Amino acid sequence: MIAFILPVIPTAQARARHGVVNGHSMTFKSGEQRANEQTLDALLAPHAPAAPLDGGVVLEFRAVFPPPKSASKKAREAMLRGVEPHTKKPDLDNLTKQLKDAMTRLQFWRDDRQVVRIVCEKRYGERGRWEVRLWEEPKVELS
Repeated sequence: MIAFILPVIPTAQARARHGVVNGHSMTFKSGEQRANEQTLDALLAPHAPAAPLDGGVVLEFRAVFPPPKSASKKAREAMLRGVEPHTKKPDLDNLTKQLKDAMTRLQFWRDDRQVVRIVCEKRYGERGRWEVRLWEEPKVELS
């Protein structure tokens, strides 16, 4: 099992941007998206396995966000106790995409199609962070 915490406020995969350059349609990432990816890659790199995982992979993560500064003291306490769920942006599926894409770039596995199960949540906490665990799903021998 590989388990680690990344001390950064989680960001979601942003939609690709489109524009026309010299009469040709181009797709590109925003500067903010590129910066978020570089930060995530730098934090993930020390945790990458020596060799990519080969089998089916189970990925578990928790995306933890600090309460908004505008939250009242009562609301903040409810958020930190887990009474108030994190129902704001970013969407959980876009967080999943951001993390999986980064882990694929850093070769935690050979291809993200190897991820056979994902268990994820987003919640509030004192400090923003990614809490990540992954392991290879054991192969079951048929008798």
